[in-house]
Amino acid sequence: MLAKKRRVTSAKLAISFSRGTAAEVKKAAKRRSAGNVSAWLEEAARKELRHQALASLVADYEAEHGKFTKEEMAAVEAKWPRKG
Repeated sequence: MLAKKRRVTSAKLAISFSRGTAAEVKKAAKRRSAGNVSAWLEEAARKELRHQALASLVADYEAEHGKFTKEEMAAVEAKWPRKG
């Protein structure tokens, strides 16, 4: 039995970048997405949206429980070191 393909819907957006940023986006898309700028921008947008959601969760937590202590942050860094 053949699996049905799900139809992916998309919305077109008109965007503008400075020439320098546009060139860097094209280079990055070539390296990561076989030159597909839309796919690269989709991935970049999803990462940014996750980042914003996490920042909001942390802000909400800290508003209720207080800021994370240096010790708590050190424990997190030890368990999950930053990349790069």
